[in-house]
Amino acid sequence: MVRDRLMRQFIAVWAAYWLLVAVLPVHSIYQSTPQAFFLQLAFVIFVLVSYQGTLWIIRSPQLPVAERRDDSRTPMQIYLALAMSAVGLAFLAYDKVVIQGIDFGAGVAAAREEWRELGESREGAASSIFSALGYLFGSAYFVAAVLIITRIGALYGRRRLVGLMVVFGLLMANSLLTGGRSSVLLMAAVLAASVASRRDIRWHALFPRPSHRRAMYAAASFAALYLVFIFYQRAEAGETAALEYALDFLPFLGLEVQEWFAAELDGSFLSGLSAMLVLAASYVTHSLSTTAAILEAPPEGRTLLFLHWLGIFHKLGWSSAPDGDWFLSGRMPSLPGALWYQVGLIGFVVASIAIGFLCACARRWLISYPQRVLPSVIFSLMGAVLLLSPALLAVDFLSFPYILAAGLMIAGVDRLSSRCVLSAGTGISRPLQGVAAVERPSVGHSV
Repeated sequence: MVRDRLMRQFIAVWAAYWLLVAVLPVHSIYQSTPQAFFLQLAFVIFVLVSYQGTLWIIRSPQLPVAERRDDSRTPMQIYLALAMSAVGLAFLAYDKVVIQGIDFGAGVAAAREEWRELGESREGAASSIFSALGYLFGSAYFVAAVLIITRIGALYGRRRLVGLMVVFGLLMANSLLTGGRSSVLLMAAVLAASVASRRDIRWHALFPRPSHRRAMYAAASFAALYLVFIFYQRAEAGETAALEYALDFLPFLGLEVQEWFAAELDGSFLSGLSAMLVLAASYVTHSLSTTAAILEAPPEGRTLLFLHWLGIFHKLGWSSAPDGDWFLSGRMPSLPGALWYQVGLIGFVVASIAIGFLCACARRWLISYPQRVLPSVIFSLMGAVLLLSPALLAVDFLSFPYILAAGLMIAGVDRLSSRCVLSAGTGISRPLQGVAAVERPSVGHSV
């Protein structure tokens, strides 16, 4: 029986993924889908065995409990993260609207397409310094979310709810500004991993009031509707009806609609809505079909893993431009499929074992330093890699490197401020200790 909360989440996510594949009214167009399933299953087993084996070898103790004491530094860390995100959002908005002149009046999808075309015309170069600073600071709200969840004693009741609502507002503002969905998926995974980072965090402990829980349910529902809304926006941008857009897009994902479901689609609003819901769910689970296509195709030699990081290095002049134009560009391959495509069978086995090992190391680091910012952030990000592995490698999400950078900056500021306070306290106490040493009589002498 698996007792580790993160591993239980990992298994549950994969089980839900396969269940959704089974119940959706679509099927893969590729013949190697059963083999793709067993490849994904092997990945889960390798990661699980490596993770549990590493914990057994290093004799890792239990996860820490959520900190419940009043820590004056945590609120300041959260405020700093939210302030950084607000500044980054302002920089990004200024860059996209004023400098690049992107028109958001035609919808989010049309604005995203215009942004993509402008980026291609610049050959991947940054549009301005405001864009670079916006991305550098703009994802710090992920760090704030981790701290809000794991530092129960720092924020109580309403303040915790308000903090998470501010995080949610920043998440949706950034998502609308970029017209993407990856940040919503990444935030869900980071929050789940943050809950798994402490052994005593429970939903009712975080939000004891029913009204607060209802507010969080409403925010989660809004985020889910946003994922469907993006598909509607892209259909409108292409001047296509929702039903037609969904039926045309599914083959692009390597899927076909089952006959009984196609017979139920009569062109009404409800049939269009149901087709969009199926498309949204299929977008998350189509990676099984993409993995099957990878197994059937010959090696291409294109870059699929760490593509975003290599693109950043190219912009900094550290490397040549990566070639990510693979034969199923735009589809999600699942992490097992991406490993198979990029590094082959042996690399797949080694990388799967390495992922479990690194997650176990992140857990051990968190246990050693539960009150430091960076171990909590790293554990949550590694957990997100596991929880998003049915879709792709989470490291390649646009926000991922900037979350890591924000965690480093906030941890650096925290350590620097702690040393300054300690130095100030030491400077005051030393003269007092000297006075006490002069005035205090020696032991054994009478007064």
